[in-house]
Amino acid sequence: MQTIQLKKFGNVLVSRPAGLEAFNAIRPQLNPDTPIEIDFDQVLTVTPSWLDEFLTQLTDYNGGKVELLPTKNASVLAALPVLAEARKDFVAATVLRALKQMQG
Repeated sequence: MQTIQLKKFGNVLVSRPAGLEAFNAIRPQLNPDTPIEIDFDQVLTVTPSWLDEFLTQLTDYNGGKVELLPTKNASVLAALPVLAEARKDFVAATVLRALKQMQG
């Protein structure tokens, strides 16, 4: 399992271009066969567009083997249902698993 700490991209994560840039920056360090955890620790704000772009690229790259670590971040918790509603793919499955886990 490999962990991506999103704080390395900043603590305010906004816009699709920035989400794509973040994925492109981390991709050389990733193995497409290794499951990945996403850690939201120390991220203040993330928009649905940034998260959608980053997670779409990431789940496409490794076949959906992505888990979102539990968080109490209100921004993340607001963005996740928007993605789950809008998508019907690996991203939605990843988000729905995380929401179910976070809700107990």
